[in-house]
Amino acid sequence: MARFFSGRTGVDALGRTFTWLALILMFLTMITHSNIVYLLAMACLIYSLWRMLSKNYQKRYMENAKFLEKTAGIRSVLSVLPFKIKTFINKTKADYNQRKVYAIFKCPSCKQKLRAPKGRGKIQVTCSKCHAVFIKKV
Repeated sequence: MARFFSGRTGVDALGRTFTWLALILMFLTMITHSNIVYLLAMACLIYSLWRMLSKNYQKRYMENAKFLEKTAGIRSVLSVLPFKIKTFINKTKADYNQRKVYAIFKCPSCKQKLRAPKGRGKIQVTCSKCHAVFIKKV
């Protein structure tokens, strides 16, 4: 096995992208039962395997370099996305845990998120952002 794989290019970003595309297309094939989508998935998978097993290292390197150059902006956005999703989940979880003790609501004028202790009845609230005053039942 080691002799077979020596000198081969292996997995790179372009090959990995085609592999993921093939998996997504396979999933779509299960939903749509379309032969065209299935053939596209197989073509992506075969191309990905061909790239991995190719011995023309320079050509595969140049193809991958062009791919990385063209997708640099997309990759930078996608690298931040998991952090934003994690932050959103943590904020939502914190809001949910606070709802046991606090009433969470938005200011009617600026939409700032505010909170007040539950069980106080009607209270006069002053927004910390726009200083609007309004009555809220808590």
